[in-house]
Amino acid sequence: MLRGLYSAATGMDVHQVKVESISNNLMNASTPGYKKEEVIVQSFPEQLLIQQGGRRNKGGAASSNLSQQIGTMGSGVLLSGVVIDHSQGEVQETGNDTDIMINGPGFFTVQSVQPGEPERIFYTRNGSFRVDQEGYLTDAVGNRILGEVGQINVGSAKFKVSSDGKMEVDGTVVDTLRLIEFDDPGSLTKEGEGLFTAPPGGGRQAASTTVSQGFLEMSNVNVTDEMINLVSAMRTYEANQRVIQTFDEILSKSANQVGTIK
Repeated sequence: MLRGLYSAATGMDVHQVKVESISNNLMNASTPGYKKEEVIVQSFPEQLLIQQGGRRNKGGAASSNLSQQIGTMGSGVLLSGVVIDHSQGEVQETGNDTDIMINGPGFFTVQSVQPGEPERIFYTRNGSFRVDQEGYLTDAVGNRILGEVGQINVGSAKFKVSSDGKMEVDGTVVDTLRLIEFDDPGSLTKEGEGLFTAPPGGGRQAASTTVSQGFLEMSNVNVTDEMINLVSAMRTYEANQRVIQTFDEILSKSANQVGTIK
C-alpha cells in the first residue's frame, strides 16, 4: 500500500514542476525572443514481483515451487530535466530602428552592467533594444549590446543595421554586431530576462546568421498547446492527490478499526 502512496507522491511532485514550467511559458508568450521550456519525465526502474511460498495443492500443503514470478510494477516517476526549445519564433514587423531580429541559429552578445559583475557575458535572442542616455545600445534591463569592437555606441543619431550586422551612423560604420552560434544550444543555461549563459568555449562566430532591422522574433510558445498541457498536468496532479487521500483513509481505518479488539 505504501508503494502506491509513494508513487502518487512522485507524480504530484513532477506535475507541480510541469504546471510551474507551463505557467512560465504562458506568462512569456508575448516576450520577444523567449524560448519555451519543456519538462522531461522518466519512470523509476520497475520492480520484479515474486509470490513467495508457491501454490498450494488441494490438501493445503505447499508445493515444491517456493516462489513464482508475478510480473513487474512501476515505482513512480521523477524529473529527468528541463530542456529549452530553441526553435525560431514568429516574425513581427515593428518599424522601430532599435528592434533587430536574428535570422538563423545565432544569438546577440550582451555585457552585464550590474555592480560586481561588469565583465559577465550573456546571450539573447530578444532584439527589442533601446539607446541609453550615453548613446549605448542596450537590452530592456540596461545591459549593453556588444559588437566586434566592444560596447556599441550609436550616439543620439539614427542608425542603420545591414543584414550582416554592420552598424552605420551618418554613413559611417561604427561597429558590427557580435553574433554567436552554438553547436549545442542545449548547453546554454537560462538566467532570466531572456538571457542565457554558455560554458567556456561553447560558442563561435556566426556563419549562417543574419539580422533584420525593424523586425522582432516573438516567442515560440503556442498558447493553445500550452493551455492543453496545463489542463492535462493539473488534472493528473489532482488525480494523484485523490489517490493519496484514498490511501490515507485506508491507512487510518487499518490503524483505528481493523486492529480493534471487541
